[in-house]
Amino acid sequence: MKCFQVVFRISLLLAAAAGFCQAGKPVEKIVFVRPDPIVTGTAESVHLSADAVGGAINAVDDPGMRFHASADALMNLLAVMNPDGSGITELHINGYDPSVSPDGTKITYCSLRKDQYSQIYIANSDGTGEKRITTINSGDSCGPVWSHDGKKIAFYSFALPHPSRNPAIWVMDPDGSNMKRIAEHGLSPSWSPDDKQMAFASNRDGKFQIYAMSSDGSNVRRLTKNKAEDSSPAWAPNGGEIVFVSDREGEHPALFTMAADGSDPQRLLFSKRQDFCFPAWSLDGSTIAFSALNRVGPQYIAIGEERPKCEMWTGEYQMFTVDSNMKLHQLTNTKYMAMKPTFGRLPAAH
Repeated sequence: MKCFQVVFRISLLLAAAAGFCQAGKPVEKIVFVRPDPIVTGTAESVHLSADAVGGAINAVDDPGMRFHASADALMNLLAVMNPDGSGITELHINGYDPSVSPDGTKITYCSLRKDQYSQIYIANSDGTGEKRITTINSGDSCGPVWSHDGKKIAFYSFALPHPSRNPAIWVMDPDGSNMKRIAEHGLSPSWSPDDKQMAFASNRDGKFQIYAMSSDGSNVRRLTKNKAEDSSPAWAPNGGEIVFVSDREGEHPALFTMAADGSDPQRLLFSKRQDFCFPAWSLDGSTIAFSALNRVGPQYIAIGEERPKCEMWTGEYQMFTVDSNMKLHQLTNTKYMAMKPTFGRLPAAH
């Protein structure tokens, strides 16, 4: 937590010096997923309890909140917004797990089209020029993430479907060439800022835990060691911290941070009623965006699937950011659901 606050102050100075929002220059945006564009929820607002850090972000405690899960959700859609939640623009792309190229000109994502399994795609950052870059016929491929130098894309792909089993982490060139499998039983790869390492989630030792390895797949080491499920690691821009999801303190997954070597784990944010999933750092490390899930209806979790719970639970998603002063900022509500945020510097035309 202390590291997060120090990085926040330094990052603000760097952001001001860089002039992220100067006219005509690329500006920081959040690319995200609309998991259900036809949500029928009637909520006008989300109630944030005063003890959100130690208690709950409790939409379900609001008498005005009435949940109605959609019976026939459309395919996921990608969209873009400003970091404060304004200026939402839909990209007209069906996809999931977006990642923005370092130069802001491209977005990679996974999508299920006419193929039997999800594949990795790439498109221009305005949503045009879609192109499939993988053709893997053993199971779903997803979770693409660009290296910081723009030379590689890491992703995971399942070797066995129904239920999805044996995921492996791969790397490839941005055009889909030079594919190389670097780790077995791994999901959610996240590059270190210098691209020399990756954090990832794996259940190779039982429940999902956070691991790290060199970017060539060597020197694998386990960072978290507890009986809870830990997943969705995201390496901080300063290189010294990793934010991740854990249910170590109760039924609902919460956000935690730890040092890059796995030491000094600290609870960042949790709720008694919602699941906090899919954290992502802003480019300067000043904020963390995340998804908050209100579970709606029966949860059909496939027995034997090699996926963390956040990847399988369904319901109504909202998106928030939290800054180093633990101030929460609501970006969307259940009328415009949003999840899987990622930050990128996109052309100002967005």
